[in-house]
Amino acid sequence: MDMKRRSFLTGSALLTVSGIVPVASGMLPSEQAAHDKYKATVVPPPGKLLDSEPLLQVPAPDSVGVSFAVNALAVGYAQVADNPEMKNAKQFVCEGMPLAEIHDRVLRVRMDGLKPATKYWYRIGAAAVTYPVGYWMKPSPIEWGGVHSFTTPGEAAASHFMVMNDTHAQWKPFAMVTDKMRELQAPVTIWNGDATNTSRTLEDNVKIFLKPGSGTGYGADTAILFNNGNHDFRGQANIYLDQVLMTRLPSERSPRDWALKRNFAIRQGDIALIGLDTGEDKPDFHPAAGGATRFEPYREAQVPWLEDQFKRPEIAQAPFVVAFVHIPIFDPDPNANPGTLLEDYATWQKQAAELWGPVLTRNGVQLVIAAHQHRYRFDPVLPGRSWAQIVGGGPSVNVADTKHFPTVIEGKVADGKLRIIVHDVLKKQIAGEFSFDPRKA
Repeated sequence: MDMKRRSFLTGSALLTVSGIVPVASGMLPSEQAAHDKYKATVVPPPGKLLDSEPLLQVPAPDSVGVSFAVNALAVGYAQVADNPEMKNAKQFVCEGMPLAEIHDRVLRVRMDGLKPATKYWYRIGAAAVTYPVGYWMKPSPIEWGGVHSFTTPGEAAASHFMVMNDTHAQWKPFAMVTDKMRELQAPVTIWNGDATNTSRTLEDNVKIFLKPGSGTGYGADTAILFNNGNHDFRGQANIYLDQVLMTRLPSERSPRDWALKRNFAIRQGDIALIGLDTGEDKPDFHPAAGGATRFEPYREAQVPWLEDQFKRPEIAQAPFVVAFVHIPIFDPDPNANPGTLLEDYATWQKQAAELWGPVLTRNGVQLVIAAHQHRYRFDPVLPGRSWAQIVGGGPSVNVADTKHFPTVIEGKVADGKLRIIVHDVLKKQIAGEFSFDPRKA
């Protein structure tokens, strides 16, 4: 390849990304024809390209992710600004290196370089792509969505969070939960597992997370911290989940911990929020997974990660620490299934309790919030254990069943105490209220 041709291809490749094609010179006739065809090709937007509201996720003090659905092969964008008019907005393209991600159903964009505890406004966009000449990609004009906002976490952020769990793609309780979340307007939501039942396709997860049957836009202005539930590992959900829900940046973890893609430890005002993954509710020798599960070493791998979080100054000095697990790590019933038996399924996770419980107690953690059992319960502190445990309710909407109902758990610091309110969203009443003093960091 002569240098003139190499220079032309290099320059064209770079400029084509932004839809700019330079005037060609010194090309062979075949190249000139290809260039002319590319330049003449018009790529109109294919009707309505954006196919969902944005879903904010994986918040960090300096970044936040967003995913959304599209109707055609496209590349995605997000613009973020410090004002609602979007003046001087910074533009980001889909994740991926060396190539930005292109997909025909879901696009994911990470907005970084942000400031902690700061409110931002943003909007998503997408451009349909075609290949009019060989591998030369040409985008359509960008279709932009509406403007939304979010606030990054950090020590100066609002000490306020909310928890949803065990929604299981049931849209009536999902609407109740998301309506309550809109009312509370906390800056971050912990989705504490079992969003799915058994997902088998990418479209299953698109419907669950991006195009739910109710509560549309639930994550457009409040970022989601997703904590896996046992159902979220089932079917082929573990393959397709990462195409809809983004994971923590590798830079947020040491190489030792890269397998812990969703574990989180962030500071939300005076509260440190820590997410731990209890995995499946059956032992690894259970035949249901065909011998493919390795949750026991996975739980073990989370111990050094958890210990390291308390070495971080912003976590170590937090007045309040709340840990989140899907499967409870304590059960007052001595006959409750501990997740080590072949029969039935775990109601609590004994291995996780033995591995993580002492680390939580040693560091004065005040509260563990769990899910899985579909029945609200409060477990008080016991001698030798610093943390209480709250178990969230499930998706039952049978008003005659007084023991099972969907919940939103709200945490907020007021008057120097962490106040927890468990909202029964079925009967629209408070199921429980608790208060925690600051820990001795």
